[in-house]
Amino acid sequence: MLIVFILLSLLSASVLPAQEVLPKNWNGERITGVRFIPYATYQGNPFFNDSFFPGKIELTDGTIIEALQLKYSSYRDELIYYNSEISTQIVIDKMSLRGFSLTDEKGEEHRFRLQNFSRTLPEYRFFELLGDGEISLWVHRKVLLLTCPVYGEAGKEKNLSYQEAYNYYLYNKDKGSELIRISKGSLLSKCGPSNQKLARKILRRNKVTIRDEKSFVKAWSLMKENGVNINF
Repeated sequence: MLIVFILLSLLSASVLPAQEVLPKNWNGERITGVRFIPYATYQGNPFFNDSFFPGKIELTDGTIIEALQLKYSSYRDELIYYNSEISTQIVIDKMSLRGFSLTDEKGEEHRFRLQNFSRTLPEYRFFELLGDGEISLWVHRKVLLLTCPVYGEAGKEKNLSYQEAYNYYLYNKDKGSELIRISKGSLLSKCGPSNQKLARKILRRNKVTIRDEKSFVKAWSLMKENGVNINF
């Protein structure tokens, strides 16, 4: 028994230097979840970020836990973190969170909040904040598993693929939420008839053509900077 005890002590001592420093504000017992089970492999990508990004989470009681390695699944709308202590990926209990943030490889922070934008059902999902303010701009980065045509030895066949189905929303704490399309016409319609001429002028002056999410967010920011109110 004594020999076993000595061996265990030596093993523990040899493991400790290899362990990572625990994150600031660490409280491992506060992070609840289950072991992540890998998804089936199809075309496309089920994740917002393929690799783990550094980030932090905010629990429902306001506790913030930093310096975590996080990955967001757009397909399942779930947050996964890598627990280096047990070398395991854990799906964090969604309802234990207020939100989380990730910092990508370019240093850009992506902030997500758990929101219920449904007017009929208690349907809580993660939304990324794209534009803050009295009326804010959000996106639900949804990914669907859909049937798609492929071509093989037998000719045209059917297969499955992960496909983006992002939904964009305007949100106000008093008015609630409203879907918005990523287009110039959709943005101008929210500026009101009296401001549309000014809004067009601002876009021309800044050489902004709305083609995608990035250009839409830039146009949105320009409206705010130039005092053009967004309404819905």
